[in-house]
Amino acid sequence: MLIVVRNAKSNIVESIKSLINQGFEKKHYEIIIVDGLSTDNTIKVARQYLDNNSINYKILENKKKTLATGWNIGIKASEGKYIVRPDAHAELLDGYVKNGIKKLENDESLASAGGVLITKSSSYMGNMIAKVLSNPIGVGASLFRVGVKEDTYSDTAVYAVYRKRVFDEVGLFNESLQRNQDIDLHLRISQNGYKFLTSPDMKAIYYSRTSLKKFISQAYDNGYWVTYGKSGHFRHMIPMFFLLSVIVSIFLKNLQIILYPLYILTVMIAYVFKSKEYNPINLIILIILTFLLHSSYGLGSLVGLIKRLIKENKK
Repeated sequence: MLIVVRNAKSNIVESIKSLINQGFEKKHYEIIIVDGLSTDNTIKVARQYLDNNSINYKILENKKKTLATGWNIGIKASEGKYIVRPDAHAELLDGYVKNGIKKLENDESLASAGGVLITKSSSYMGNMIAKVLSNPIGVGASLFRVGVKEDTYSDTAVYAVYRKRVFDEVGLFNESLQRNQDIDLHLRISQNGYKFLTSPDMKAIYYSRTSLKKFISQAYDNGYWVTYGKSGHFRHMIPMFFLLSVIVSIFLKNLQIILYPLYILTVMIAYVFKSKEYNPINLIILIILTFLLHSSYGLGSLVGLIKRLIKENKK
């Protein structure tokens, strides 16, 4: 069980607790924490909790501080047949890992099995952001966010339980990517003939960003880095085309008359029927947040694509 962390003092214990409550005997698993030089006593808190519960663990240092590097350090240090890599800001609910292993044992074509996120927050704005991240109008066909009713093959898996041998076959995470490293890795895994599974039997709590600034920044960064490495899925570029249509509409009033009302109406209907949100003020905020998500992600992709093309033309 692998956690890559940096400055997560307030979350690390709950994350660890969710792992040791998965129902395994202590001798059958280890917890590996890869720390990106935290400055907030994250490791001191984690070590104390692990020692008090007599857990088999390793704490490793990630000098480069990036997620990809941290995951690779942890994977190389792991000794088990399976690896699960939850986020430090997430909690796996009971049975998550056992169900994941069972899925893998029953289907040799699977590289990994992941679950469905229950997105939460402790603030009003955070709750609004959580609704955006749980609705198809906000995140598209991201099955682990919007949910599934039965086991479904997907192009990715969240907080997945992996067969460790898969990394030996396809390689590790691309450390040149600062975000969307899993998209790049999962495409390589798919090209090797493996599948991914999203299962409603596996649920995890994910705590969303609570500030508008962090929400927009995360969207921009995700959009930017999806143009690097291997994404392989057209749907990741849809926000960029949406942003381009908005830019074009500035010069075409006829397009404005069609695009803006249609967008607002579609987004509103999505939150009314999918999220069961009927409060007019909340709906207005959700429409604004959804637009900010789409446009920020799209802007990131546009900037990333332009920089990539400039770089390639210089070669």
